[in-house]
Amino acid sequence: MVSTLQHLIAPLTETEFLARFRERTVAFVRTSKPQRFDTLLDWDELNYLVASGLYPAEELRLRASMPIPTSFYADQGRLDGAALASLFEQGAQLIFNRLDRYVPRLFRLCHQIAEQTGERVTADAIAISGMDGARAHLNTEDACVLQIAGSTRWELRSPSTGNPPEDMSVPTPPQRAPFFDEILSVGDFLFVPAGCSHRCECGTGRSLQVRIALEPPTGRDVVTWLVSQLATDEAFNSPLTRYADADAFASHEAALKARLIEQVQAWSIAAFLAERAAARANEGVICIQGTQKAAESA
Repeated sequence: MVSTLQHLIAPLTETEFLARFRERTVAFVRTSKPQRFDTLLDWDELNYLVASGLYPAEELRLRASMPIPTSFYADQGRLDGAALASLFEQGAQLIFNRLDRYVPRLFRLCHQIAEQTGERVTADAIAISGMDGARAHLNTEDACVLQIAGSTRWELRSPSTGNPPEDMSVPTPPQRAPFFDEILSVGDFLFVPAGCSHRCECGTGRSLQVRIALEPPTGRDVVTWLVSQLATDEAFNSPLTRYADADAFASHEAALKARLIEQVQAWSIAAFLAERAAARANEGVICIQGTQKAAESA
């Protein structure tokens, strides 16, 4: 059963993988044990999540050649399994965001990796049945791709930036040749660093992948955290436009700068990371009942 980072990357060692992880270089593992990811997710469990209504419609994303209104496959926040299956067979790509919240074994695996790396770790599932998945995309997160069923061809092109912001728009496919071009079969593992442009093409039949995303905290997160520390600060909640003269305005500006400098000098990365770790520990999973695998996972 895959329950740790070492299980996930074998036969790579943790030392080998973490070196690639820190350097943001590709890691590809072709397995001799095709069924090794079976305990994490399969088609039956994914279908059960949809049919039972446990997986909310707002978490699902569809990629297709034409925009598809949510009303075509969901009603009052509940997915319509038959409509979704029809769209899937017509080539729509289904992306089940934050699946770790609904599958306990995925949740535990993500939590274990988060504890080991200190990063935010989440899991999605990606189901592909046609060529819609063949468009190029930019990875804004480091991602571990697990091929659960079927096969996919992955092409990777060199990163345009090593640290792309989350809100960076997807660029047009680069013209340079891919440096990685491989078929992922059932049980294979691929680490795709942030910044890489990738093209994923479905093989014969249907493909199911789990994507484990790792998001490291950055300086931007620290700034956001610092702002939150000032949420109740009197000086920072005072209006900036209600001063009778320039002297009063300048005095307020000086007070803001002094308070901000004081806050910056007082902060520490250790305190910031500790607060993030505590928040991560309080995250929960939505328990699933109704399938044998779900019961075993709970």
